[in-house]
Amino acid sequence: MNIPRRALLLGALLLAAGCAQVSKVASGQVTVGGRMVVDADKDWNQFEQTLSDGTPTWTKEGIAVDELKFYVGLKDGALLAPTPSEPKGQPPLVFKSGMQAAEIVALFERRYSRGGSTFTLEKVVPVPFVGGGGYRFEFSSIRKVDDLRLRGVGWFAVRNGELWAITYTAPRLAFFPAGLAEAESVARSARIKS
Repeated sequence: MNIPRRALLLGALLLAAGCAQVSKVASGQVTVGGRMVVDADKDWNQFEQTLSDGTPTWTKEGIAVDELKFYVGLKDGALLAPTPSEPKGQPPLVFKSGMQAAEIVALFERRYSRGGSTFTLEKVVPVPFVGGGGYRFEFSSIRKVDDLRLRGVGWFAVRNGELWAITYTAPRLAFFPAGLAEAESVARSARIKS
């Protein structure tokens, strides 16, 4: 069985097991997490409940394939990816408002390398995000659970001591290039709800 097909099968099994509830996100202006507003050029699917960390997550192809995750106004001391328990010896992924850009990228590195997955940071550049200066980072990963090679991109900024971020991950050969333009468009449109 090839890897993308394996990932689709995993997503189908999660849905069949009742582990996820999906709703449609219609194109247009969308409020995420009550505080971030984005413009979606096309429809997405949103997972209301997943086996993951409770972070608002959109997908086109299924939760085990592509994920557009939204981290909305995380306050000082908030967990980037809350889970019932951290792996032994791993400190929780806590955001601190005084963190520098490299420390925030390191939080995402730890988030995406949990459970033995790999994470390779490829680039970090300053970009506008949520109405001011922010950062964009690119990475690659091999997900341990299914050996799937992923590409990822993230955008983040700290505003008034709160972390605002979006990440997009998908299999590197077909799904990532196919969905990147839409993810970029959503991230460029992101703004804090007034």
